[in-house]
Amino acid sequence: MKKKILALLMAITVCLSGAFYQDVETRAEDIGEDIDFSYLQTDDALVGYAEMQTWGVYLASGNSIINKISTTKIGAGGTTTAAVKCKVQVVPVVERLSNGTWNYVTSWTVTTASGYSAMASKSITVGTGYYYRVRCTHSASTDVSSSCTDGLWM
Repeated sequence: MKKKILALLMAITVCLSGAFYQDVETRAEDIGEDIDFSYLQTDDALVGYAEMQTWGVYLASGNSIINKISTTKIGAGGTTTAAVKCKVQVVPVVERLSNGTWNYVTSWTVTTASGYSAMASKSITVGTGYYYRVRCTHSASTDVSSSCTDGLWM
């Protein structure tokens, strides 16, 4: 019960904080031969925000979130907010950094057929000794964007 309340409060905080912050973006292609891990984090919770687009009337904002629940569990998810009532979708993808490459762990989709937001969150058991991140694809009607957290050490 406490975890459900914490997850709900986390989702509400993420939704409200999205209106006050600009985008944060991390791309897998940034990792090359000379690997720079300075952007990776050891904080217990990280949030990434959708890149703001100059076109479209449907998508208002989106964010990704990852947090450490325990030594072997992470909370992962994201939120998509629409400017007008429409089909809203968020697709979180959890990835793990291994040998300089972000590798797929799991993903899922949450869709609201007609509304203003879609929120997705899950707790996932992960291996220790790796960085994990969450990438989300956000869509509202025909508008699409993405967001990504930094890496979280487990």
